[in-house]
Amino acid sequence: MIILKEPISDKAMKGHLIRREVVPTEGSCRVLCYTEPDCVSINIGLGEGGNHVCELNDATVETTALHYKKNYLYLGIEVNAGSL
Repeated sequence: MIILKEPISDKAMKGHLIRREVVPTEGSCRVLCYTEPDCVSINIGLGEGGNHVCELNDATVETTALHYKKNYLYLGIEVNAGSL
């Protein structure tokens, strides 16, 4: 099972982007990450018209530093090995 950790406000990961999409909700971004095999964290930002900018990353905060990015949330993934 894949669980997203608590969001970190005004932070985003740089240098590990897999893909960027505009999505209608934060939940849509989470689903994109679940369906992308290499996704281990996401950056979610406020976009235009109520949409969100969804950035899928191939690294987590444990392997690289986060950078300040206003109006973004960073969410890392925790893998529960017991249910794999």
